[in-house]
Amino acid sequence: MLLLLSLACSGSTGTGGDDTAGSGEFCSTLADGNTYQTLNSGGNGTSGDLVVRVITSESTDPYDPLFVAFKDYSLESEGGGVPTTGRTSGDGLVDVLLGAGNWTFTAAYARGSTTCLATLAFPVDPNTTTYACPVMDCP
Repeated sequence: MLLLLSLACSGSTGTGGDDTAGSGEFCSTLADGNTYQTLNSGGNGTSGDLVVRVITSESTDPYDPLFVAFKDYSLESEGGGVPTTGRTSGDGLVDVLLGAGNWTFTAAYARGSTTCLATLAFPVDPNTTTYACPVMDCP
């Protein structure tokens, strides 16, 4: 995982953001929120690596004010099939290998009578690593 975060970025950028995905700085501030970036390394001939960090502007943890830890998520392919599910790590991270195609990441949890939600759509290409930074909002 640390190796992936230390790679030099040489890929394309999704809905904005700077070119810092491989440096470990991507998704460290809200300026990177709701964006993704792609590096031209990782994955295999039919799949790509995905590294997601879920952040929020509404922190409840003074030690990690942006990361959304231990929340259930799902990854759904636009092409159908069974969703990939799991929980974010203590640093709000998800690290998975996905088949090539268009995917949507969704994480949600109930906070009182409010449902907090993070969602982001992005492509996954073979032989690449996609870094995604969805922001969890609690209306």
